[in-house]
Amino acid sequence: AVEAGLLAAQLAGAMRQAFTLTLQYANQRSQFGRSIGTFQAIQHQLAVMAEQTAAATMAARLGCSTSGIVADALACAVAKARTSEAVVPVAAIAHAVHGAIGITEAYGLQLLTRRMHAWRVAAGSESYWNEHIGRALLASPQSLPEFVRCRLGPLPIE
Repeated sequence: AVEAGLLAAQLAGAMRQAFTLTLQYANQRSQFGRSIGTFQAIQHQLAVMAEQTAAATMAARLGCSTSGIVADALACAVAKARTSEAVVPVAAIAHAVHGAIGITEAYGLQLLTRRMHAWRVAAGSESYWNEHIGRALLASPQSLPEFVRCRLGPLPIE
């Protein structure tokens, strides 16, 4: 489970970098006399990408935050499941906004998205970790809200 937490952190970092590249590209690329980032369709895609990236980042922070030396296995499972789930929409939107430039060897986006897809399935994809979380919930005597509150808890305040 610790490996899953580390992969979640890597995924979150790669997604943040892909989002940054995509946002910069959308603001720099001009079409029909204006930046493509001003088009509503592109803005909507960027909003979805930002939402997925933020959720993945928060999940990775949860998975990597620990009050002790050993990481919490369930928090790592949640982190890996959520970050893996975000890979497909984040990578798809990044490439849709970039167009053909996004897959060229000279441009760094393809390196990020290839790694994201590889890390998504490494140590188990989101379905594997969601099943792991579900089994832990079913084995617990707690209700769902109690399980989430007690087992996952809030993020530590920095």
